[in-house]
Amino acid sequence: MPYPVRENIDTENADELKFSVRKLMLIGMIMASMAGYINSAMLMEFGIPVSQMTGVASRLSEAMSHMNLDALLIPLSILIGFLIGAILSGLIIGRAQYKTSANYGHALLLNGGLLGSATLFSFYHSETSLFFSAVACGLQNALVASYRGQQLRTTHMTGTVTDIGVHIALKLKTRQPWPWQANLLLVLLGSFLVGGILGIFAFQSIPYWSMILPCIINILLGTLYLTNYYRQESLNG
Repeated sequence: MPYPVRENIDTENADELKFSVRKLMLIGMIMASMAGYINSAMLMEFGIPVSQMTGVASRLSEAMSHMNLDALLIPLSILIGFLIGAILSGLIIGRAQYKTSANYGHALLLNGGLLGSATLFSFYHSETSLFFSAVACGLQNALVASYRGQQLRTTHMTGTVTDIGVHIALKLKTRQPWPWQANLLLVLLGSFLVGGILGIFAFQSIPYWSMILPCIINILLGTLYLTNYYRQESLNG
């Protein structure tokens, strides 16, 4: 998989390990919650997911089997949008081993802009909102997957649930201690579910403005990241 070399944070001392794990869990929790939120809100408005491509690919197959061009365009635009988002993440972040970089902040700001665009098109109930939301999800999924080489998935839970099952099986079979990696997976799953619930409530309450919340969160995170980054650069320089 073309992601950065995974850093073994288990080799850090106890305090550094706890800090790194907490940081990963916080990042994973925020991003998985936003993905669940976006996916549920788009499902409520358009009846199709944007954060995971399994259901989208099935819709694409169905449309192709019936030679239905109208039904083909929407899932195809979502699939292409998600792919474009992943490409953008690769171009911005690259595949080098994680290091502190302003590019993470720039990517978060770009994600906020994409979700802001999705909000604008929601006012017209335009499928273009689906495209921008899919690009944002593709960018986010690849962005978080590249953090310190940890191959996390925050926009879909298939691999996460699979890995949780494997950890449970190992626990039952070998009686090994429950690892922090398994707790991280549980945090991702729980956060995605909670975010999905919030996305449904938000769409029911403010349907045209539902995408503005993840938009604002991304912009705030990007701004905070860049502010801290440049402050550290000035102190070190």
